[in-house]
Amino acid sequence: MRIKVGLAAIPLFCALFAGCGGELTTSAPPAAEVTTGTGNWLISGFYQVGQSFAGYSFSGSLVNDSGQLNGVFHIDQPCFGSGATDVPYRGTVDAKNTVTITSAPVNGQVLTFKGLLAADGSTITQGSFKISGGCTGSIVSGTFPEGPGVPATLETSAYRLPSLTGLWIVPTSLSENLTQSSAPDAHGDYALTGTVSVQGSPCFTQGTLQPGSFVSGVSGQQIIKMNDGSVLQATLGVSYNGQLSSSFLGLSLHPGSVSGGACDGPI
Repeated sequence: MRIKVGLAAIPLFCALFAGCGGELTTSAPPAAEVTTGTGNWLISGFYQVGQSFAGYSFSGSLVNDSGQLNGVFHIDQPCFGSGATDVPYRGTVDAKNTVTITSAPVNGQVLTFKGLLAADGSTITQGSFKISGGCTGSIVSGTFPEGPGVPATLETSAYRLPSLTGLWIVPTSLSENLTQSSAPDAHGDYALTGTVSVQGSPCFTQGTLQPGSFVSGVSGQQIIKMNDGSVLQATLGVSYNGQLSSSFLGLSLHPGSVSGGACDGPI
């Protein structure tokens, strides 16, 4: 089975890489793992607002140390500050694999989450969460069955995202050989290291990821020092299929600027 990657910012890259196009693929998808749940997670669900429904998600690190949980989530909602704001938490996994998490207060708000950790540590089912306090007031997730006004069943989902370690390729345009750290830093971010090769660029042919490159949940950044002395900075986004069956995993890079070299300037 191959993991496929779509490069959403193709027009931006085409300004630097002649002939770019196609889709990124990795020749070595990650093998199935049985873990305690430690890893990079995405949790999302829905809550009711009047007669309609709104989505809510948070993502980041989860570390399971003999049933004691800790980590840092990020919540891209104004009341929490921004997606870069750290939301540290602690929790437990009991003998029945029930996960219970409570965050530290951030701007007067507290996140609580509960669910059932799968035996292979890759998903949490029967999940529910609540945001209380601060300018949010109260948000309580729910499960809303398909029916009038609900085109599909809306419920909380929680997935441990696959590692980005591997070789990612856009044929004839560029490739990235990435390694994702196995442990998060104090901000819940997983460091990315590796090298980049490009073909057809008028500016450079290869580069090396610099400190500050990371993924956390489904977002991150890459800082790449190119062989002409320039530095390319790009935001990173991860997409995936709804069941994370390893049949689809997407990376998109949105370059923001190149500093130095023949291509110096914003993109």
